[in-house]
Amino acid sequence: MKKMKTYILGMVLAFAMILLPQNVSAATQIPVTAVEDITDVMAVGSTNIKVPTGEYSNVVQFSLNKPSYVYVSAYSTVMHEDYDSLGAIEEFAVYSDANCSNLVTGDEVTVVWGNERKSKYLCLDAGNYWICFAKTKNGSYNDDSYGEFRLSVAAQYLNVTGTKNGSWGRAKQITTDKKVTGFLSSNTRKSWFKFKVSGDTTARLNLSLENPLGESVFESSKTGVTLYRSNHNVLERMNIAENYYSSACSKEVTLKSGTYYIEIAGSEAYKDSWDPTKLKKTGVNNMGMVNLKITTVKKTKISKLSNVKGKKAQVTYNKVSNAKGYEIQYSTDKKFKKGVKVKKANAKTTKVTLTKLTKGKKYYVRVRAYRVDEDDNRVNGSWSEAKSVKITK
Repeated sequence: MKKMKTYILGMVLAFAMILLPQNVSAATQIPVTAVEDITDVMAVGSTNIKVPTGEYSNVVQFSLNKPSYVYVSAYSTVMHEDYDSLGAIEEFAVYSDANCSNLVTGDEVTVVWGNERKSKYLCLDAGNYWICFAKTKNGSYNDDSYGEFRLSVAAQYLNVTGTKNGSWGRAKQITTDKKVTGFLSSNTRKSWFKFKVSGDTTARLNLSLENPLGESVFESSKTGVTLYRSNHNVLERMNIAENYYSSACSKEVTLKSGTYYIEIAGSEAYKDSWDPTKLKKTGVNNMGMVNLKITTVKKTKISKLSNVKGKKAQVTYNKVSNAKGYEIQYSTDKKFKKGVKVKKANAKTTKVTLTKLTKGKKYYVRVRAYRVDEDDNRVNGSWSEAKSVKITK
């Protein structure tokens, strides 16, 4: 009985080996040339592979250490011996699995004729990829065609903060007031981030999408950006603009203390600026590196407000980290609708004296901090709660 079990197990393993794709273990690792700029591919190394007559297929593998803009190029000299223009590699494509069953999104199976070059540009996460190329059984004159297939792979490696963070549950934790980068890869067209704020905070979201390949390679469209509360309720929606070379958007929002999520979707956009609730599939899968910076300004508080001699009022307020300066508004109107005056103070000052006030009048005072973001946009914090003082001296 033991011998019978051993025999059966051996037969099962042998049968399984027969069923395994034969090109998996035989896949040759080809080199990847690192380039500073993916648009400069003149010095990319190549691997030459001999293609015999008859039906033929082969798989090679390449690996990426980091998320990258990738250039994959093929040049074929496969031709029929009697006809210069006949004979071809009918199938040439990039896959994300060794079985070559999952075509990399953004790629397609293409034909490479003799004396022809075909190039593919992709945005790929770090990992292993496979290039499959073949002469099919029913291909033109394949029984007698032969030659070489030359493959070149180049990568512009990217320093990306968040990668493969394509869902709510995989959102990358980031801190505010620091530039971070997401990646809309050929396979994952979404990038999620989450961040926290403490206390009442004004936040300005600045986003841009970089892709040096431009519209000549990847047709571009709007990229949808959604800001969520931690309970999944939508707080804000906006679009990164259509043009890759000026692709940016910004939005200022007021946040309470808590955790927030940002979704950047390369295959979705909000239909119209006048109706941003209408989400649609763009039909264009935008790819590239997303830059995100959240500039925050916290709400300050008036700690002391008093009347001082000479028809003056002295305002003391709490310091706000990273503030560029402060604005102090004061008025005899508690709603600050009329007769409003403004005094500015630099970032080092937390005590300001208001002068030339009217004796016997009650004044209402409020303060806010402000910053300037990297695009020179002013970001105002929320106004403090107003306090009042009566001028008696």
